[in-house]
Amino acid sequence: MTAPTDSRGNPRLAVAMIVRNEEDVLAGSLQSVARLADEIVVLDTGSTDRTVEVARGFGATVHTIPWSDDFSAARNACLDRVTADWVLWLDAGEQLTAASASELRRFVDGQADRAKVYALMIEIPPADPSASAEQIALPRLMPKLDGLRFTGRVRETLSAAMETLGLELDAMPGRIVRHPRHNDSKFKAVRARRNLELVAQEVAETGWQPVLLLAHGEACVDVGDNARAATAFREAVGNCPRGSTDMLEAYYGLLTALDGDATRRDEQLSVALEALDVFPLDAQLLCAMGHYLQSRERMDLAERSFGAAVEHGQVDLQTWHLCEISEIAAVCLGLTHQLQQRDAEALATLEDALGRFEHSTRLRRQLIDLYVKHGRQDDARRAAEGLTLASNERDLLVRAVGAACRATADDWTPALEGLQSAYDAGCRDPMCLRWLSVALLSGGKTTAAMPVLNQWHELEPNNGEVKIYLDALAADGQEKPAADVRTLRVDPPVASPLLPTPTTTVSQSMADSGV
Repeated sequence: MTAPTDSRGNPRLAVAMIVRNEEDVLAGSLQSVARLADEIVVLDTGSTDRTVEVARGFGATVHTIPWSDDFSAARNACLDRVTADWVLWLDAGEQLTAASASELRRFVDGQADRAKVYALMIEIPPADPSASAEQIALPRLMPKLDGLRFTGRVRETLSAAMETLGLELDAMPGRIVRHPRHNDSKFKAVRARRNLELVAQEVAETGWQPVLLLAHGEACVDVGDNARAATAFREAVGNCPRGSTDMLEAYYGLLTALDGDATRRDEQLSVALEALDVFPLDAQLLCAMGHYLQSRERMDLAERSFGAAVEHGQVDLQTWHLCEISEIAAVCLGLTHQLQQRDAEALATLEDALGRFEHSTRLRRQLIDLYVKHGRQDDARRAAEGLTLASNERDLLVRAVGAACRATADDWTPALEGLQSAYDAGCRDPMCLRWLSVALLSGGKTTAAMPVLNQWHELEPNNGEVKIYLDALAADGQEKPAADVRTLRVDPPVASPLLPTPTTTVSQSMADSGV
């Protein structure tokens, strides 16, 4: 298929968006593509704020139509107003990374095939800095072709049109980062209530389809109705083609909906086994299974599950998955070794993984913890020096790591002095906060430890160890910060240096998908 070109002989690229009351986040989205796009087409569906003004300030052509409870209708109306040869879709709040912008422009100019639609990686940054970001590959770059149209009121898709036109789906370089509001429970609930209405309307027109069951389950999770969510996801499992991406997503959703309900733990384990029968090498399912087994203190079986994830784990890029799932699997395996008093194996696992993922902060920090545990001060310092930090922050952390090694040797006085010195100089790294808290608590200085624990908890709100300390202090009348609510857990067990090994875990989120 031959594409029209601009005056330079290159295909013209449009950035297209549908928006409504997005003045707070729209500027960042448009700024990220300002030098990339030959045209920006924004379709507004009824804003009452400054959204239209912001869009026009970036040179966008703005069109307005009433909202008709149909995302496909809105996207197709926007598409009708595009004059370029290629269309890159962004949602409000999303930003194309700087590196991706130039890369994508080069791709469109020299490599893009008009017989294909291209998927870009979409990333949601973590709410907890210690957690992993989540990502999914979604179709976002499409040729402007007659007949290439969206269908579906919610979870709109090009699939039917692509099949009719004989177009392929392919991957392309580039990354789009979503706004952090996608971690906000209120934002998700508002969007979910809207989607439940759209699902109901489409069901009335077409009956229940797998995609609508998935959308319904996802929305029910976001409004806190896990019972209805579980029912929807279970029906989706039964109606999706075996081995399909939709079936895998349905299993993820079902496990998420069952999480946190103590009365359904056996059912959750059964679902995980059922899912692994269909997707035996899925890294997230293997890690989730390891977590369920670890919580039942079946460390031998948990080790096998985490080990399979490390050695053979795969991910389906078209479902939401943790960006660092491979590193997390290695951390889980290493910590499971530790809980079985096999630290040498844990060390080998982590060092091998760091050799494969040399830039992994997560793996490097786990190695530092293990080196500190065994008083290997030189190794711990070298590992800390390899962290990507500003030089002054790294120097303070190296000082704190050396002091932490003194603590593990029960040399508490110099340990406390070194940790307090690093803290007073401005070190707020979680490792410094952790060991300073431990040193203070070991000396009975609970009043001094409390603000440090709170700072640690603020940085890592889902860290199981800090919760143990805060729970212990709360039992003595100290105030405890409110706990966070998470979803499907795929992460490692946590051992406390002062308390018996807990069966609770550090929670990581595996998000639900949605538009």
